[in-house]
Amino acid sequence: MLRKKTNGIARRSQRTGILNQVAETYVDRRTFLRNSGLAIGGLTAIAATGGSVTKAEAATGTGAVELRKSVCTHCSVGCSVIAEVQNGVWTGQEPGWDSPFNLGAHCAKGAAVREHANGERRLKYPMKKENGEWVRISWEQAIDEIGDGMMKIRDESGPDSVYWLGSAKYNNEQAYLFRKFAAYWGTNNVDHQARICHSTTVAGVANTWGYGAMTNSYNDIHNSRAIFLIGGNPAEAHPVSLLHVLRAKEQNNAPLIVCDPRFTRTAAHADEYVRFRPGTDVALVWGILWHIFENGWEDKEFIRTRVWGMDQIREEVAKWTPEEVERVTGTPGSQLRRVAFTMANNRPGTVIWCMGGTQHTNGNNNTRAYCVLQLALGNMGTTGGGTNIFRGHDNVQGATDLGVLS
Repeated sequence: MLRKKTNGIARRSQRTGILNQVAETYVDRRTFLRNSGLAIGGLTAIAATGGSVTKAEAATGTGAVELRKSVCTHCSVGCSVIAEVQNGVWTGQEPGWDSPFNLGAHCAKGAAVREHANGERRLKYPMKKENGEWVRISWEQAIDEIGDGMMKIRDESGPDSVYWLGSAKYNNEQAYLFRKFAAYWGTNNVDHQARICHSTTVAGVANTWGYGAMTNSYNDIHNSRAIFLIGGNPAEAHPVSLLHVLRAKEQNNAPLIVCDPRFTRTAAHADEYVRFRPGTDVALVWGILWHIFENGWEDKEFIRTRVWGMDQIREEVAKWTPEEVERVTGTPGSQLRRVAFTMANNRPGTVIWCMGGTQHTNGNNNTRAYCVLQLALGNMGTTGGGTNIFRGHDNVQGATDLGVLS
């Protein structure tokens, strides 16, 4: 690698020699993790950090206070956090007042995010349980024992016998390193929580319009004229996101429709609360579409120019009369007509869902039905419309795209 110096002379980085030394080193069982997981992964980190990586030591929070901008990991809003750091220790925090996401606010979970990095019960050194007691051991001993144990499993059962569980809380660089480590080990058995979290969303949305991700953004909800929320309770799960929903209600007089089997704190803010039987999401959406098609409220020009297959949807929806929908979902047809009328007369509207709609045996069907509703109304590809899919953690999409979900 060439690095341009301030004097204008390009010089070769000294890391090349280190890489050559690693390439020539014999890797035995005992040193596998040390020289692969930590050295190889560490060299990749060095390449990304300009060679500033040093040995980690537990420290105490004393001295001058530095302010560093970070991101809360507790949900997908990704609120900005201003961390107060003393001697490398995170000692305090404030919300990011200029953040377009949390708008200077914290929820109860975000206010406690510092405990991830600095808490009384957090380990500072490797510990091993011996004779029923936790005993501090050295990093060298921990790496050797873990490395020997893993290599024994690998020798006896092969590399695919180990399950590598990453996290959607990883940033992109951590996700990249974790995936590379697993590949170096010799397997692609790599996962994170999105396997059961929003995997049905990824498949359903990708099969509907090509890419399984949120189409708009939290701040774009400010432009919505109607909000249809199903399979989620953001007032508790994504508290800061509700600020954006309530802003649309206040600024645009946007009606909020909440569909949920139980009356939640989010439903308490709704203009229209729709109670339905768990697992009958598709029937509920088809019931709404029945009224949209019956009254000609669909966006005919959008469907003609942008949608394929809506004729087949129309044929299927025709079977779901208000009486049949009420029999299956328990929701009166008169209420679903009111919901359809509201969505049709307040465009663009956004559809929001979370894991209440995905973690079902028919979760893929649910997510596709939500998408079809937006296509019928012509709410896709427009500001204030789209599908706002609330993920569970701050970097589900990044960790997935970088291969941790493989």
